[in-house]
Amino acid sequence: MTRFASSLRPRGRKTRAAFALAAAALLASGCSVSPKPLTDDENVSRLREDMSVIMAPQEPITGPVSMHEAMARAIKYNLDERVKLMEMAVANQQLDLSRFDMLPRLVAGAGYTGRNNESGSESLNLATGRRTGESTTATDRHRRTADLGFTWNILDFGVSYLRARQNSNLVLIADERRRRVVQGILQDVRTSYWRAVAAERLLKRIEPLEKRIEAARKNANALEAQRVQAPLQTLSYQRALVDTLRQLQTLRRELVAAKSQLGALMGLPPGENFSIQMPPDVTGKDVPAITASVDSLETYALLNRPELLEESYNARITADETRRALLKLLPGIDLNAGLHYDSNSFLLNQRWADYGARVSWNILSLASAPDTHAFSKAQEELVAFRRQALSVAVLSQVRVAMVQFRELSQEFSLNADQASIDRRIRQQYVNSSTVGQQGDMSVIQADVSELVSDLRRDLVYADLQNAYARVMVSAGVDPMPEAVPSQDLTTLRQAVSDGLGAWQQKAGGTARLQDLLVPATTSEKAPVEKAPVEKAAEPAEPKAVPVAARGADPAERKAAAPERVTVAELPPQPAASMTAPMTVSYGPSTRSEPAKVYSVPLSALTPLGRASAR
Repeated sequence: MTRFASSLRPRGRKTRAAFALAAAALLASGCSVSPKPLTDDENVSRLREDMSVIMAPQEPITGPVSMHEAMARAIKYNLDERVKLMEMAVANQQLDLSRFDMLPRLVAGAGYTGRNNESGSESLNLATGRRTGESTTATDRHRRTADLGFTWNILDFGVSYLRARQNSNLVLIADERRRRVVQGILQDVRTSYWRAVAAERLLKRIEPLEKRIEAARKNANALEAQRVQAPLQTLSYQRALVDTLRQLQTLRRELVAAKSQLGALMGLPPGENFSIQMPPDVTGKDVPAITASVDSLETYALLNRPELLEESYNARITADETRRALLKLLPGIDLNAGLHYDSNSFLLNQRWADYGARVSWNILSLASAPDTHAFSKAQEELVAFRRQALSVAVLSQVRVAMVQFRELSQEFSLNADQASIDRRIRQQYVNSSTVGQQGDMSVIQADVSELVSDLRRDLVYADLQNAYARVMVSAGVDPMPEAVPSQDLTTLRQAVSDGLGAWQQKAGGTARLQDLLVPATTSEKAPVEKAPVEKAAEPAEPKAVPVAARGADPAERKAAAPERVTVAELPPQPAASMTAPMTVSYGPSTRSEPAKVYSVPLSALTPLGRASAR
């Protein structure tokens, strides 16, 4: 026995040395990691991969692009929309994966075990306290094992079920975010389209006028050199020409990028040329009409705004998180069963099955139960208050959007009248110049005045169209139906056209907010246009945001629910009536201008003023 052990010592030393060398090599490789910037080849490869997606073939443009076709192309090819679609796909895949977490564990295993000597042992006689002196073994030096084990923790199943339900709500949240992006993109397309129309109409008139001004400047310089007129008169004439030319260059700068912005929103490759379908010249009668009442739009917004529905789904997730936290405080029950095989020749049964159950409970976790419950309820109340604050902000946005639309309607009518007057004035100057009563400068100034008036009219009309789209976005209107039979441009264009034509009837048929706030015991509830999603779970004790009542009789307010907020009680500018200050931002027609702030801190709300390009 001693000789056998001594023969194994050199081999054991070599084995330990080999293990030490391998461990040292692993440690050295771990310490050798250093920052490695991207190489030029990697950057070129990344560029080619990205541009292959950006420049991917699209359905060709076969004619002038209308507004509805531009919207359809934006829905299909805009990269922001495709990002949100990918986020929805990822959320669905995450939901599918979370369903597998509810299954029990079924683990199969196989192994081989060997050793360099026998696994022997001696026994001790407990009566005499002496060793028996005989070495025995019950294990082969080389063994093969196999197992198939089934394990199911009932507590983990409940936790996994709640997690899967949370992931299902995350899928719905991703869909609401996609809706919000689509609504914003279509608002941007509408604004950019009408600005591009203005550019197409007016840029072709600017260039000939600039040439006439340059020719007049050359004549003025010649008159100054010949001293035909008084120097002051000649210089004043030249200054007027320069001012006029500067105005034209300012107009060009306003319009030159409009078409490129529209192409970017449609997802066209940079620099691709296309033509725009030119609508008839706008007049003071071409004001888009909104027939739906403000009360109906407010109710529709509270039922359909993506931000509010997202917060409702967040309330569901928070409620499930509360249940998960409380469920983890309960004892865990493990059920297990298994099939086993062991090639050990000393075993009486080399194949066997076992089963059992086990209960485990961390008793000290009960000490944190009150705090856990209080924290979870505080989170639920936070989500509820955030949704209520968001509701007040949504009501304010609807009111503000309607006010802006009405103001811009009046402004457009005035600009259209001014453009008509300047056109007639220019015609008078042209008629006078033909008979020699007016000089070239007067005619040029009349041409510039007409051009500026037309530009101002068309740009205000683009702002009016943006305000019209802002009303739709503030009300949470989807410009196209939920289900579209196909994703080709013809089907999408028709769906957008139908959606834009029917949204007012859909939103206008919603019950007023005052009718919804009347208790069901006193009057029947009016039919409500519900959002195309499931109703979100309400918190245990919702608390209404207090608003100073105005414009209602005190007796009537007392007869109704005193803690509820009605539309009649909401002032036009609710900043002074809120118990906690909030901020609602709405932007202008383009993001290049600074965003305005309307009084009612709410950073989760997306500004309604969208850019004409991204």
